[in-house]
Amino acid sequence: MAEGAPLLILGAGAHGGVVRDCVDERRFRFIGYLDDRPPDPLSSARSELLLGKVDDLPALLRDYPGTMAVIAIGDNMTRLRMAERAERLVPSLTWATIVHPAAILSARAEIGPGTVVVAGSIINCGSRLGRHILINTGTIIDHDNSMDDFASTGPGVVTGGNVRIGGLSHVGIGASVRHGIRIGRNCVIGGQAYVERDVDDDWVSFGIPARPRYRRTPGQPYL
Repeated sequence: MAEGAPLLILGAGAHGGVVRDCVDERRFRFIGYLDDRPPDPLSSARSELLLGKVDDLPALLRDYPGTMAVIAIGDNMTRLRMAERAERLVPSLTWATIVHPAAILSARAEIGPGTVVVAGSIINCGSRLGRHILINTGTIIDHDNSMDDFASTGPGVVTGGNVRIGGLSHVGIGASVRHGIRIGRNCVIGGQAYVERDVDDDWVSFGIPARPRYRRTPGQPYL
């Protein structure tokens, strides 16, 4: 069997360990992490595989020709900023799409570069996921959904069919979204919420049923 493409993970925190576990070793050969922070003793990422800082990316790509990368950062805006930084350092950088072997992905679904689909998730037919999206553990994305770049779900999220989720938006742990709903850009849906109405851009919504509670600014923490 041919050896998989070398893969770097940007981010060696706890989420870095999760993304590492998602790597299909038939497709990729994990070579290590890059992170500007010192190793976290509580992290599930292995500190002995920390190869350097993010600014070392160009040198590592020279040492490992054909290397691809993926970002292991849970916060959507921070992930966007990391992607922009990496692309300034290496404009030709190729982003990997990572789907855990225990996830179910329809052959008629589309997933963009840099997106990570964690174990136990289901992406149904006709759904289209953009760039650098995070689909967390056990999420069910039903048919004909769309998610724009840098959006994310928490564990256990369920969406009905024909749901639209805007860029940089996050749907929290265990939330459910009724079929045909549109969630705007830069939104946060609280954990365990049930979304039965469209949500405009820049709103934090929670409750059963979910209702808009307050406006949020770009980059406002939610994790």
